[in-house]
Amino acid sequence: MRLPSRLHLKESRDFARIKAEGRSQSGRFFVLAMRQDPEVDAFQFGLITGKRLGNAVIRNRLRRQMREIIRAHQEEITLGWQFVTIARWRAPEADFADLEQDWVRLAKRQGLLVKQTKPETAP
Repeated sequence: MRLPSRLHLKESRDFARIKAEGRSQSGRFFVLAMRQDPEVDAFQFGLITGKRLGNAVIRNRLRRQMREIIRAHQEEITLGWQFVTIARWRAPEADFADLEQDWVRLAKRQGLLVKQTKPETAP
C-alpha cells in the first residue's frame, strides 16, 4: 500500500519553513525536523538524501526504506505535523531494522508518535 501523494512535501519553501520555524533532533542515521501546522489535516512529510550518501541507486533505496518506515507507522503519527527526515552519512550501511529503530526513537522523543495502548486481553 502506497502513501497518498497529498502527504508528500514537494515545495522547497515547505522544507525551508520547517527548517526555519521547526525544531530538529539528530540520531545515529537520521535528522528529524518538524513543525506543527494547523492547516494540515493529517500529516505531511519530506525526505532528503544528499549526494554524499552515494550514487542514485543507494539514495533511491534509502528513500524507499524511509517511506516504508513512515508507512508502517502512519497510524501512530500525530495529526497536524509537517516533518522532514534527513538521512545521515551512516544510513546507507545500516540495515532496515536499525533504520526503523532510530527513526521511531527520534519520532517518540520529538512527540511525533502517539503512544499506542495495548488492548486488554480477556482472562
